[in-house]
Amino acid sequence: MSERSNAGEKQIVFYRCPNPTNVLCPCGAVARRLRKLELEHRTERVPYRRSSRPEIEELTDQNRVPVLVDGDEVIHDSKRIIQYLDWKYRKDAPEKDAGAGDEVADGDAEPAASPGLYNLKRWRHRKKQSS
Repeated sequence: MSERSNAGEKQIVFYRCPNPTNVLCPCGAVARRLRKLELEHRTERVPYRRSSRPEIEELTDQNRVPVLVDGDEVIHDSKRIIQYLDWKYRKDAPEKDAGAGDEVADGDAEPAASPGLYNLKRWRHRKKQSS
């Protein structure tokens, strides 16, 4: 696996529907991206019935999947999850993001610096601290 996926001790947890394939739903798109980036992760399949997903509601204040938990980051919505994975774990930075006269500093730690992640902060949650 890559150095980035093993950095630190945080584990990626992917909450998805119980659909057996990676073709028919948005959860499959996230699963394909995780496999493409060769990231170690744990997959948690949640029930089809939305009212039976208390762990998802606790994490995101809603009951829809997919949801990705990466350390303290909790991201829902498949498009936002894919953007986050590409931003954080992609080995080769896309050339088109640094084009058009915009200079992107190396090692830029904020997702807002990338034009493709313009709304990520809106979809990102922090894990609630247990008391």
